[in-house]
Amino acid sequence: MKLIIALDNVYYSKALELMISLEPYVDGFKINHTLLEHTNIFKNYKGELFIDLKLFDTPNTICSVLENILEKGATMTTISTFNNSEVFECLHQYSEDIKLLGVTYLTSWTENEQFEITREVKRNMWQRHIDRIVKFGFAGIICSAQDIVDITEVNLNLLRVCPGIVFRSSNSGQSRTTAPRLAQELGADYGVIGRSVTQAYHPVEMIQEIKETLKFRLISERI
Repeated sequence: MKLIIALDNVYYSKALELMISLEPYVDGFKINHTLLEHTNIFKNYKGELFIDLKLFDTPNTICSVLENILEKGATMTTISTFNNSEVFECLHQYSEDIKLLGVTYLTSWTENEQFEITREVKRNMWQRHIDRIVKFGFAGIICSAQDIVDITEVNLNLLRVCPGIVFRSSNSGQSRTTAPRLAQELGADYGVIGRSVTQAYHPVEMIQEIKETLKFRLISERI
């Protein structure tokens, strides 16, 4: 499993410090609107730059925003799967330029909230929303690692990008969380981890410890 550090709501100076110190140990960084005007700190970065705006708007507006974030060097971005079909048709032209990731069920939602919002049981919800995006070149889906079984039953080929990864912390801001090693065992392709690392006293030591837990799993599989 690859690791992406979420720098959401981190001030510019702190984000720069974290990016420089953590760059050798992770596979990418995720930002939202709070750092959108400071993407210069990633100018020479070779890993994933995940700009997470969960776009939901008219086709022209979404495609305009997407062109803007492509100019900023983004390699991954999120699109709400509740958009209409015209949005997906418009986005298809960019599917070779950036990893389009569908967002349906936020990890901040409880299971009760999921049903209140979608009015569908989870299996049916995933089926319907994934069917809407795969034909337009979407690379993956945002999901809790707890949802991977349902995702895999619907589609084996989409990347599973999993926020809500926590390590030795309950301060995640999410409702449905998963430890890094369990997320890897469940089949996450990318684990997105934020406060467990960014608010740690020693972020580099924390990410090294997390990577050791993942390495142990890989070694045991070889044995």
